Order: sequence, then C-alpha cells, then structure tokens
Amino acid sequence: MTQEEIEAMKAENEKIKADHAAAIKAHADELAKLKKNPDPPEDPSLADRVRKEQDVKDQASKREKSLESAIGFVHASKDFLKSNQGLLPKTVDGVFAMADKEKYDSAIDKANAIKVEIVKEFFAIQANIDLLTQTQKNEVEEFLKLTKNGKQDKIESMYSMVFEPTLETLRKVEKARHLQLDPKNQSDAEKVYTDRMMKLSKKHYLGDKE
Repeated sequence: MTQEEIEAMKAENEKIKADHAAAIKAHADELAKLKKNPDPPEDPSLADRVRKEQDVKDQASKREKSLESAIGFVHASKDFLKSNQGLLPKTVDGVFAMADKEKYDSAIDKANAIKVEIVKEFFAIQANIDLLTQTQKNEVEEFLKLTKNGKQDKIESMYSMVFEPTLETLRKVEKARHLQLDPKNQSDAEKVYTDRMMKLSKKHYLGDKE
C-alpha cells in the first residue's frame, strides 16, 4: 500500500467520524427542540366543545341556585327560628346573630357556616341522636370529625338528608306528646295519629314490641 493510499484511508476515516458526530449532534438538537416546542394538542372535537360549554353552564346554574337558596335561608332566619321554637337548642338563636357580625366571601359561605353550627348544636343533644338510624348516626359521627373546610363541603347533604328529616321527625313526636297530654281537644283522627306516634316513639326509645 502506497503512502498516498494510506493518507486517503486516514482522510476517509476522519470524514466518517465527522459525519457520525454531526449526525449525533443533529439528533440531540432535534430532541432539544421537541422538548422546548412539543407538538400542540389536537383541537377538541365539536362534541368535546359542546360538553365543555354545557359543563360551564351547569356549574353556573348550580352556583346561581345555591346563591338564591343561601340568600333565602339567611333572610328567613326569624321564620325558621319561630317555626322551630322548642325543637332547636337555644344556642341556635345566637348562631344567626353571631353570623350577622362576621364577614363572609358570599351568602353561600354564610349560610353554610350557619348550617354547620345548627347541625353541631342539634346533634349535641343525645335525644336527637336517638332519632337517627344507625347509618345516619355513622354519617353524623363522621361529619363532626371533619375539619372546618370538610364540614363546609359536606354540609348541604348533611343538612338536607339528615338534619331536616330528623327535625321533622322530632316535630311529629312532640306534637303527638302534646296531644296526648291534652286529649280532650283531639279529633278522632288526631287520637289515632297520637296513639300511632306514641307507639312508634315507645318502640324506638324503649324497645317496646307491637
């Protein structure tokens, strides 16, 4: 092999090395470019856009209804306390008064804060706990263990699904009790109702059998 051939082979090897290095660098540059500028996500389909718009509308509607309900609840506080006089703990009156002195981000926050305190005070009385089913007792127990924010998140369902039905049950029991104490003012239908409610109460509280 002549000297010229040797030099040519060396030059060819150097060129191969240079090309290989250039290819590696080009690949690395392309990867870096992709990381900085990833491909944009595909445009959402028409159906996806419709669903998103509907979700926004549903959330807005839900918020509006919650706001209306909260405002109505706060404004009707006097009627609420009057109609449930003797059924609610006396501290509940003070809860509404105290809430009027506090500042809240919205009427919803104010109403929820009041409802949380009503539920806490109402179920602090063992006789009211005794009106619950075992499942409801568990729900109340778990609710009372929640943090302040946790109670705020769960208060709507706790108030409407547990507290309000229990308050109505208590109202019926108290009505039956008062009618039994003054039977002369009862109609025949009321006497039947009273007997039935008292039997149910005795069965619930005392375990009486039919």
